[in-house]
Amino acid sequence: MKTRYVLFFILFLQLTSLAQNTFQLTGYVRDTAARPLAGASVQVLDVGYGSTTDSLGYYAVRVPKGLQTIQFSFAGYQVQQRSLTVRANDTMSVQLAERVTLLREAIVTGQQPGQQVLSTAVGLTKLSIRTLRNLPTLLGELDVMRSVQMLPGVSSVGEASTGFNVRGGAADQNLILLDEVPLFNAQHLLGFLSVFNPDVVQDMDFYRGSAPAHYGGRAASVLHVRLREANASKLGVSAGIGLLSSRLMVEAPLVKEKLAFYAAGRLSTVNQMLKLFPIKAVAGVKGSFHDLNARLDFRPNARNKVSLTAFRSTDSFTLPGDSLNQVELSGSATTFAWRTNAATLSWSHYLSARWQVQSSAVWSRYVAEVSVPDSAKAYRLTSGVDYAQLKTNFTYAPNDRWQTDLGLNAIRYEVTAGRLDAVGTYSQVNPVRLPNEQALEAALYANTDLTLSERWSVQAGLRGSWFGRLGPDVIYRYTTGAAPTPESLTDSVVTQAGSLGSTFGNLEPRFSVRWSLRKDVSLKLGASRMVQYLQLLSNTAAALPADRWKLADEYVQPQVADQVSLGYFQLLPKSGVEFSAEIFYKKLTHVTDFRGNVPLLLNRYPETAVLQGNGFAQGLEMLLRRNSGLLTGWLSYTYSQTRFRLAGTTPGERINEGTYYPAGYDRPHVLNAVLNYKLSARVSLSMNGVYTSGRPITYPAAKIYIGTRTVPYYTDRNLGRLPAYIRGDLGLVVNGKRVPGRRFESDFSLSLYNVLGRRNAYSVYVNTLPVYPQYYNPVKAYKLSVLGAIIPSISYNFRFK
Repeated sequence: MKTRYVLFFILFLQLTSLAQNTFQLTGYVRDTAARPLAGASVQVLDVGYGSTTDSLGYYAVRVPKGLQTIQFSFAGYQVQQRSLTVRANDTMSVQLAERVTLLREAIVTGQQPGQQVLSTAVGLTKLSIRTLRNLPTLLGELDVMRSVQMLPGVSSVGEASTGFNVRGGAADQNLILLDEVPLFNAQHLLGFLSVFNPDVVQDMDFYRGSAPAHYGGRAASVLHVRLREANASKLGVSAGIGLLSSRLMVEAPLVKEKLAFYAAGRLSTVNQMLKLFPIKAVAGVKGSFHDLNARLDFRPNARNKVSLTAFRSTDSFTLPGDSLNQVELSGSATTFAWRTNAATLSWSHYLSARWQVQSSAVWSRYVAEVSVPDSAKAYRLTSGVDYAQLKTNFTYAPNDRWQTDLGLNAIRYEVTAGRLDAVGTYSQVNPVRLPNEQALEAALYANTDLTLSERWSVQAGLRGSWFGRLGPDVIYRYTTGAAPTPESLTDSVVTQAGSLGSTFGNLEPRFSVRWSLRKDVSLKLGASRMVQYLQLLSNTAAALPADRWKLADEYVQPQVADQVSLGYFQLLPKSGVEFSAEIFYKKLTHVTDFRGNVPLLLNRYPETAVLQGNGFAQGLEMLLRRNSGLLTGWLSYTYSQTRFRLAGTTPGERINEGTYYPAGYDRPHVLNAVLNYKLSARVSLSMNGVYTSGRPITYPAAKIYIGTRTVPYYTDRNLGRLPAYIRGDLGLVVNGKRVPGRRFESDFSLSLYNVLGRRNAYSVYVNTLPVYPQYYNPVKAYKLSVLGAIIPSISYNFRFK
């Protein structure tokens, strides 16, 4: 027994001695513009261990007493070493300069080589602003959304689409975050440009597999775009002038190294371009947009940071009378409009070297409008979503091999379901106003990322979510056992303001594991459940302002996606090529599709216009990417299937007699090529190539007269397909001569969108052939193309930093 006490005493003395001879070194790693470098390596060379920086560029590492050499490194930046005599806890912050090479090569990754092989997450793509700057520049500027749409597992329904589809998910099932703000429309000009100004983007994470537990509210994917901090050390100006858009950004310190701001604006020049260079294929089309970003960063000390950001985006697109919307609405022209206003207040505090807390408050207002200017029936249809969120996240990171996040968030929704207003003195439209919907959503979550050894790492999380509708609300009752239809409506109940209505609760587990066969090869397995309480009801292929957002209730249940994926990842170090292949299967619960011959627009009983059922998505994704050299870029291929089965208890609740059928955005084959070739140290040539299978479509085979009514006669849903979508783009970038020590940089870009001039089909509409005018009229199908021309763009960009 005495021997045991002696051993414990000796061990205690050793630990005490060790604690007295090691101290904590903390600080920030930033670039020369004072922007944080997340994932930078901090190594204590004399002892052979270290740490990495977090999303704010902050690090904490234990350092032995005495003279030590600290090395700071990050891909694409110059390595920096500092010597320090350690006697107590200390701080050290550094700024790394970009690595300039005399070779004519580009580096298209902001990560360490092989990071895709070593990371634990499945279906994750990380892109930094350095990556984006080396990708093809099309339509005059860098674009986050267009880069995402070229990745495996991603597709869209066509040119006139404001969203994208990921692994069998609908466009509304993607959580798109601008810092902490969810965006309900993230694109301009019906998908040609995104709302993300490249001058203020820091990096992005795109999860199409298992996402960490602090993400929730959508069933398919997460696209998290982070804004960079303001430069707290010096004045900076950047601008771009182009045929499609022009932009300007100014940033400056207000109190050096403490308080700084930036303001960035972007304005479309599309209408001016169309006047100067008329294009017959888009005659009568008008488009305009603008967006504004503003940010204020305050760093009172090394442990605290407060940020205030504001964002505004507007978009307007007008189509002439013989274009897309005239298939459904009869007017001389139709204008689609979107507006987003948002603000975020966030605070980051380091409780210690191991603990960090981040809190944020988010507010946003999204408005979508459709308007027709005809004098006799001029109207404006408005819908939207008001969103407010409070969130707190605690991070525990004792070392660079283990990080745990714990947090909670609360969200309040108010949905404007639909409001129809007459426009002008002579309009004969009768105003309509649907009741708003309100709800609360709350979540508790925990997520841990642990590297067990060089071969094994695990990421596991659990999210508990709760959702409840708030009054005032109108609840409609229908005949017991009958499908919800206007004919089976029996009663309605109006609830009081603030009262709690339908509630839902779900557990959402997330899990992924990595097994490294060797340093350059790994296998990954991931599984996740994601639940969505807010969804977009639509009877069109693309997300348009005529569609409406709907909160879950007893009739329209929350959508649930359970996904399993398995991936193989390999790095070929000598050639700088990365290869990955992933297979996935996703079970879909409570998928939503529209009911035939029931209008959705301004329907007071939306449950009568939609049906819910189950489905699945499965597929194979392959990616071949070269990260460095004269020729960089990637090739991606996806084969997938998305099937729905809506088999209700009554015939009116079944689609295709209750059998499986393709989802409206199902595209089995998707092949993308993104290539960039350095012609010289200053000139690069880029190319995009896209091939996708045609999406499913349903069109009437005839129209039938029943008394005085004309009713279209449809075959089974989604059994036809549009022709394949094929598009090629070219771009040329000429950089200005870089002079060491000079703060001015510039580049000139020329691009051709749809260089083949191909008239890809967006949809099909029909016209009748008068064979039997009184009873039966066969129909002929016509292809509708939103864009069938080459779109040129020229831009000049400069930066003063």
